[in-house]
Amino acid sequence: MPDTIYRKARRGEIPAVKVGKVWRFPKATLDKWLNDAALETVVKKESGL
Repeated sequence: MPDTIYRKARRGEIPAVKVGKVWRFPKATLDKWLNDAALETVVKKESGL
């Protein structure tokens, strides 16, 4: 699973910052990203998409 997370971070699919050789995932940024994704899912379900 970590390989999937790092791959998505490299592709820009997950908000992250690489500091040297270490990936950092800022909590506030991830929280907002997750909330936005959840809201988008709800909107799609409600609109029938």
